[in-house]
Amino acid sequence: MSHVVLLGAGLGARLRPLTDDRPKCVVEVAGEPLARRMLRQFAERGVKHATVVVGHFAARARELIGPTVGDLQVAFVENADYATTNTMYSTLLAIDALSSGGYLVEGDIIAADRVIDRLVGADPARSHWAVDAWTPQHSGSRLWTAGSRRIVKQEIYRANTTEDVPNAWKSSGMLRIAPATARQLAQLLRDEPDRNIYYDDVIGKHVDTLEIDVLDLEGAPWFEIDDLHDMARARAMFEDQR
Repeated sequence: MSHVVLLGAGLGARLRPLTDDRPKCVVEVAGEPLARRMLRQFAERGVKHATVVVGHFAARARELIGPTVGDLQVAFVENADYATTNTMYSTLLAIDALSSGGYLVEGDIIAADRVIDRLVGADPARSHWAVDAWTPQHSGSRLWTAGSRRIVKQEIYRANTTEDVPNAWKSSGMLRIAPATARQLAQLLRDEPDRNIYYDDVIGKHVDTLEIDVLDLEGAPWFEIDDLHDMARARAMFEDQR
């Protein structure tokens, strides 16, 4: 049974004043809190269960997301250490919910319906990381392939890129994880001593044993919202959509 884990514990300091009374994952775009929009999209495609990891303004997140989204039942897990940990620890707190397979998504992502269609339509027997081809406009979590779809390297890349990079991909913050991979990742997260890193980094340390393929979104719109400039761009992209 597919399950969605949504990571929504972050502070969102760069989105103030929008995050003065709520966490980043429930800032509104196109009339909906980000997390509720994402969960609605999965609910409309038949997913019945979600676990949302909350932290900063946890009660406000619960209120704005609610216990159900359509036919999808929402459970909440609280990362009380959200201020001193990162997405690795939030993922650890909820990873067991994916033991039968499902989706791991970041709470500051907005995506078009066809992005979710591609995730839901991916082979459930394999694990997939939704990506775009890396361009000079990208920074952050970068993935590499080498002659196949399988990811062979991961890095957090902050420098400027002056040209396109073959075989490099930008993480969308959305994964479909097969049951065996979820159980393997759960153990790796438990064994990881550093709680203040990204889940991307844990996967990156173990790409030789974790079999994860890139899922090329090929221009299907999505956006990661980190600051007010990002929010303005996201609202311009999605204001005419549900």
